[in-house]
Amino acid sequence: MYTVERFIPMSTLDFQDLTLKQVNESVNGKSLEIVSFSGRITNGNSFHVNRKIYHIFDNNNYNIILDLSELEYINSTGVAILFSIFHRVKENSGKIVIGGLHPFLDNIFNLMDLPPRMEIYETLAEAKNNF
Repeated sequence: MYTVERFIPMSTLDFQDLTLKQVNESVNGKSLEIVSFSGRITNGNSFHVNRKIYHIFDNNNYNIILDLSELEYINSTGVAILFSIFHRVKENSGKIVIGGLHPFLDNIFNLMDLPPRMEIYETLAEAKNNF
């Protein structure tokens, strides 16, 4: 079981049909950024999401859990955005895992060739336990 030492809201980004919430938690002695996606990444918002998504790195923490359990839909640009986040983390010697997938995304990810070493856990709690 993981231990949470602090829970501080960092930011919320609102887009058409999508909200991103970021919190910083200290889990098992490691500072993690937890980014939760809620809604849909579509042609109507993907340009703006792509322009602003890198604000999750504003505090230079590259240990990230992406909670995708409420991301109902993602287009190909959204998938590319997730991959670019993954690569940015790896370039900065961080660690990124996915903690929770909406059933739609689970089907999509099963059809894709995910980056090597991409860890996906069924729930956010499981991702925290294994970080």
